[in-house]
Amino acid sequence: MIFVSIVLAVLTNAADLSSALQKRLVDTEFDLTATVMSECRTGDRDFSLEDGTGAVIVSPPRDMTNISLCVGTKIRVLGQISLTKHKHVFADCKSISRLGSSVPAPPHPATFEQILSGQFDAQLVKTSGLLRDYFTDEVDPEFTFLIFNQGRETLYAALNRPDENDMRRIDSLVGQRLEVIGLCDSRPSGCRRRIGRIIRIQGLTSLRTSSATSVTTSKFPLIDNIDRIQASDLPKLGRCRALGRVIAVWQGTSLLIRTPANTLVRVNLAKNNPPRVGDCIEAVGFPETDLYRINFSRAIWRLTTRNAVLSREPATNVLAAAIIIDRNGKPAFSADFHGRTVRLRGMVRSLPSIGNDGRFYLESDGYTFPIDISANPSLVEKLEIGSIVDVTGVCVMDIENWRPNLVFPHIKEVMIVTRTPSDIVVIKRPPWWTPGRLAAVIGSLLAILSAVLVWNRSLRALAEKRGKALAGEEIGRLEADLKAAERTRLSAELHDSIAQNLSGVSMELDTALNGDENLPPGATQHLSRASKTLDSCRVELRNCIWDLRSRALDEPDMDRAIRVALSPTVGKARLLVRFDVPRSSFDENTARTILNIVRELASNAIRHGHADEIRVAGSLDGDTLRFSVSDDGTGFDPENCPGVMEGHFGLQGIEERVNFFNGEMRIVSSPGKGTQVSIAIEIKGLHMS
Repeated sequence: MIFVSIVLAVLTNAADLSSALQKRLVDTEFDLTATVMSECRTGDRDFSLEDGTGAVIVSPPRDMTNISLCVGTKIRVLGQISLTKHKHVFADCKSISRLGSSVPAPPHPATFEQILSGQFDAQLVKTSGLLRDYFTDEVDPEFTFLIFNQGRETLYAALNRPDENDMRRIDSLVGQRLEVIGLCDSRPSGCRRRIGRIIRIQGLTSLRTSSATSVTTSKFPLIDNIDRIQASDLPKLGRCRALGRVIAVWQGTSLLIRTPANTLVRVNLAKNNPPRVGDCIEAVGFPETDLYRINFSRAIWRLTTRNAVLSREPATNVLAAAIIIDRNGKPAFSADFHGRTVRLRGMVRSLPSIGNDGRFYLESDGYTFPIDISANPSLVEKLEIGSIVDVTGVCVMDIENWRPNLVFPHIKEVMIVTRTPSDIVVIKRPPWWTPGRLAAVIGSLLAILSAVLVWNRSLRALAEKRGKALAGEEIGRLEADLKAAERTRLSAELHDSIAQNLSGVSMELDTALNGDENLPPGATQHLSRASKTLDSCRVELRNCIWDLRSRALDEPDMDRAIRVALSPTVGKARLLVRFDVPRSSFDENTARTILNIVRELASNAIRHGHADEIRVAGSLDGDTLRFSVSDDGTGFDPENCPGVMEGHFGLQGIEERVNFFNGEMRIVSSPGKGTQVSIAIEIKGLHMS
């Protein structure tokens, strides 16, 4: 497709703009002063303008949110010719200026032939025709198309965005002759480029009833009185009527009637309200043909008391091949079976599924044949795949209706339509032990075997995991016992050797200090300091011996470990411990250091501060362990407390332990107000996990 883009002078009249649109002169600008011929509201895609030279259809600006242009409004529009996404040219308005108003010209009276010839393109026309049918465009659901007939001519009218009330009104107008006022549009409609000229109507006020018909009137020609009618003459007939007995009903909207003249008429109903098989009815609808017989579309019906029809014929036993295969063995449908009552025996090969068209398939004589039970859905209870059944019903050939370009309408399928619940008789039920059931049993056994294997494997894995856990626990217990035995041995040796020696040295120093009054003052001072240092060493050694004998480090919970470690130290003092840190968060050396620090601080609170209550708290802050020891003792002045020179090594030892872990220690105390020592140490890289 070639698009022309030529720099031209600005177009100033409707005739030149219409010509430029036909020549597809894209990007051509226009400046047009004209009168609105079809109203334009917000959301409308286009409207018509007319000046002294002619009429043209333009599109409103896309950025205008509130558009209201009434017929007769005189405006000035500026814009250019552009392309749609479907490569269609259109007059794209960029701005609109209102200049005034005038009395609108009346619509042009026109016939369908004049409209389709292009005589009234882009103009408002008034015409009339028989509303034959309507449909909503699947590609563009905003549009509903109404189909009008006028003689041999057919014209489409497009209605934009109808609501539910509009659709109900349109449905009630089908079959009536209506006067139509709308805009004649020759441009392609969306993706449907070949639809030709249409009439664009704005609301149902553009439709006026010119004559009404009713199903109870006898004005409609009786189908039995129409002889030698050609397919091309059917559209001009309008609605016709047929009298007959219903011999088949399927899908809720289709039925087959036999007239008193033994004529078969297929009726497609406008609504899903079918009569029952055997009812005598009068049907009114639009006649169409499949080149075999007359069919009615969009029909309505009523019961009648007439009984001038043939009696119900007996069923004929047939084979599927007789209906769908010719004498040479080639696929060919036999039209003679259409409307005949037949009986077919075969095996059920499928069942109707939920939401399908109510059909199952019967294998007969080596061929698969569709059986429609939509009028008798309870028949499905008789069916079982593999069963042999006799099916009685009416043979129906479902054929497309003739169209001018369809020389021979396609036969979509041949089926048997059941009429009553007795139309299916089960001859033989399928054996219980079918291949499907055998496969199901084998599948179930395989599933059970697989489940057992998976269960055994799971039990084995669980047993191995539990065994490893028990072995680990036993090994841990043995390691703990070995460590405890080794610590006990070391503590005994330390007590029997070093501790006794230190006690002997301490006694000698005490004797020297108390027994010799002639010692120089300097010697007395040194001997006193040595005695205190030795006492401190004895305390440390005693603590070490206690640590070796104690099982505090074996406790899994730090709260319990601290209570065990402090039990010989606190005596009758009240001990409160809240150490929210798992023992597994640090190794044995770190745990021992923490217990030693806490014990030393608690010991100082008891010995020097005479405390009655000691509180120990601890928590983890990322990789930092923060803990504190508080007491309600006498307190002291941290700036003037005795140190190493006076023989007091407790705080000095604690500080050295804290520094080893790159930690910090803070002492808050004053005489008479108790003491709180807070410590923070880094334990990153020391986690035991």
